[in-house]
Amino acid sequence: MFMSAKAGDSFDLLDSILRHWKLVVFFSIIGLFVGVVVSRYVRDSFENKTMLQLDTKSKSSKAVSDFGDLFDAKSPAVAEIHLIKSLSVLMPVVEQLHLNYTAEPQGIVDRLMRREGRMDLDLFEPPKMDREDKSLKGKKWIAVVQSQDTYELFSPMGQSLVVGKIGETYRIPMGADTVAICVKAIYAAPGQSFSLSKSSVLNVAEGLQSAINAYEKEKNSNILEVSFSGRYPDRVANVLNAIAQAYVRQNVEMRSAEAEKSLEFLEEQLPSIKAKLDSSERLLTNYRNKMGTIDLGAEAQGTLKRQVDLKAQLLMLQQEYQEKARLFKEDHPAMQAILQQQQRLGKEIAMEEGKTKKLPTTQQDVLKLQQDVEINNQLYTSVLNNIQQLRVVRASEIGNVRIVDPAYVREKPSKPNRKKIMLAGFGGGFAFSVILIYLLHTMRNRGVGSSSEIERETGVSVYAKIPKTQISRKLPGVSDKRFILAKADPEDIAVEKVRTLRTALEFSFLDEGGRVLMVTGVAPGAGKSFVSLNLSYLFAKQNKRVVFVDADLRKSRLSHSREKGISDILINNSKLEDCVIDMGEGMYFLPKGSRAPNPGEMVSSKAFADLIDECKAKYDVVVIDTPPNSLVSDAQAVAKLVDFGLVVIEYKKHSLEVIQETIDQLNIAKLKKVAIALNQCVNDGSSYGYGYGYGYGYGYRYRYGDKKKS
Repeated sequence: MFMSAKAGDSFDLLDSILRHWKLVVFFSIIGLFVGVVVSRYVRDSFENKTMLQLDTKSKSSKAVSDFGDLFDAKSPAVAEIHLIKSLSVLMPVVEQLHLNYTAEPQGIVDRLMRREGRMDLDLFEPPKMDREDKSLKGKKWIAVVQSQDTYELFSPMGQSLVVGKIGETYRIPMGADTVAICVKAIYAAPGQSFSLSKSSVLNVAEGLQSAINAYEKEKNSNILEVSFSGRYPDRVANVLNAIAQAYVRQNVEMRSAEAEKSLEFLEEQLPSIKAKLDSSERLLTNYRNKMGTIDLGAEAQGTLKRQVDLKAQLLMLQQEYQEKARLFKEDHPAMQAILQQQQRLGKEIAMEEGKTKKLPTTQQDVLKLQQDVEINNQLYTSVLNNIQQLRVVRASEIGNVRIVDPAYVREKPSKPNRKKIMLAGFGGGFAFSVILIYLLHTMRNRGVGSSSEIERETGVSVYAKIPKTQISRKLPGVSDKRFILAKADPEDIAVEKVRTLRTALEFSFLDEGGRVLMVTGVAPGAGKSFVSLNLSYLFAKQNKRVVFVDADLRKSRLSHSREKGISDILINNSKLEDCVIDMGEGMYFLPKGSRAPNPGEMVSSKAFADLIDECKAKYDVVVIDTPPNSLVSDAQAVAKLVDFGLVVIEYKKHSLEVIQETIDQLNIAKLKKVAIALNQCVNDGSSYGYGYGYGYGYGYRYRYGDKKKS
């Protein structure tokens, strides 16, 4: 039961969408139009990439093993990605390419027609007062293209300042300050205007940080890919290449920084070492000139050589200790190792010096002077060699990063996909129309639509389910207030359902001697007048005299204002035969008459009851059309005078509570025989499934062929 109801609702919604296909087409076209406009308004975006290789295993070239480990560095990929997007890399790029100067094309029409030009700036410095003057807020500096190589600059106040040429720098006085401008290139038609602006290098660099995407292509591959998107393909390629080159240059500088520091330290020490060497050589020469040539024995020569070697090693260790003291603390293992070596060498030197004390005094003096010369000479030579080696290291350093693929200028934009945008617009318009129809369908169909549910909950039988129908404008009399579909188009499916209702009513009260039928509705718009008019006509087609009484004295849609009727009979003592209108084929119509001051009292009066009795005497069937029961109590007053009551309910419009309330009110009025007609039904699974619209909507027609119905 639940699944059947759900399926019925789905088919009902689908039928509603099909019936409102014009609305769907309209919004789909609107959505497609919006998609076309957006696709043309969105500017092209060119994406480019550059590829870098990170060599984490390579070592910098080195000439001396003593300094080799100092320059070896390994950089993980994640750290290198952060370095690529660092401000130290991006800010020089912004300054190099003048990215902080922008010339924005103006004009929506040119943008939609895709005729926007381009202007590249090498310099634009607005005056300081322009940035501080609040009255100029929101106003722009404008450059208007005059020709392929000339332009005219306008201030925010609209003042023409200069007509310049590309490649030339202009500085125009403005108040107490100046405005500077240099246009690098123009790619625009004459008359195209550009809005000029300058941003801080820091802000532009921070914008690049979020716009640039850097990532490792595969885990542990050490291949980095950097991508960037922009409006102009050549500028995108230039930005990526500049970033790659700046990053590689910074990488080399970082790796050669230690060599540079060591070289600087040694060059600072070299003059003092050379001075010590010169001093020691002068002292030795002067001593020999004074004392003459002194021969040293083999033992003294050996002692001299050993002391020189040991003291040279000690000096080198002292120099290394001073150099590493800039990097490490004293308790560092490397520092402690140097101190231990110095202590060992100090002990060995002390032992050798003890041996020299046994030599003659003259030999001891010569030995000491020669020792100073040899030590200083070795130290000076070693420092010179190290300086030369460090210079080679600095010059030959290539870093651990290289550019694999530079960025090339792309001709095809990566974004936008205009076909997808237009398709999205079309789909959005279609979806909007479906949602709108669904909401309208939901709002309209908030009530009950199942005849079995109505019968089960109220205990009142549903005699007919009358579908919607479309009234052709070509039918005769369709513009008449009292248009009768059963007369104009007897083969319509709605008329067939009214015939079913007529048959049920014949069995219910006509065959039992009843003659007066009251037709009312739960609320306005249910179609009670449509049902009662066509029902009266079909009764008349059975050779019965039928009078249709328009008892809606408040707001009738069937009676004309100048027609005499019920109110004239009750107030002005007009006669029934003078007010009844012959509609042909045995059907008569009694209008509501002139405007009644108190319609509720009038239908409750004895005079109205006498009028109904008179109608019963003159006609076979009396059909009384009353106002909706939910608005006024006229139907309850009339219910006391009739034999049978028919309540017309609009399909899925009213809740069970409202329907039950209407039935209870009629029962209170002592109307025991009541039935329900479910009107304007649409494809609920128990009907034929044909749409329609009698002044309510649109749908399909159903015909039986050439077979006539009576």
